[in-house]
Amino acid sequence: MKTMKNLKVLVFTLAIITMATISSYAQSKDDGKTEKFMLVFRGGDTHPQNANSKEAKEYIQSWITWMQDLGQKGILAGGENLERTGKQVSGKSKVVTDGPFIQDKEMINGYLIINAKDINEAVEIAKGCPIFKENGKVEVRQVHKLDN
Repeated sequence: MKTMKNLKVLVFTLAIITMATISSYAQSKDDGKTEKFMLVFRGGDTHPQNANSKEAKEYIQSWITWMQDLGQKGILAGGENLERTGKQVSGKSKVVTDGPFIQDKEMINGYLIINAKDINEAVEIAKGCPIFKENGKVEVRQVHKLDN
């Protein structure tokens, strides 16, 4: 029964994150004056899959609130939460291994695509991320525009 409750919490959390992302597409301020940046989230102890305690649920709610705020301001352009497991393909031989095999603090847990006028504004937006409550990291990278 506890597993079913945890599953319901996970599905509900992911649904809210998805709704915040979808609603932000319509409000995105892609006006030619902004650039797109990717915020890559690393570390942190709480993941929607293990958010069982009251504190963990409050932490997840702080993420939802933060992303909804970014969406309402037209800053959020997309993003996803990532599963904690996956596969890795490497080398010329395309060897497939289970992974990622890295320390939890370096694990990529998800990403957002945001609109900002420059890298400095993107960094300021990243500073509002709840991941810092758990000593996590946010990598800020500009999305490269392809010349047509």
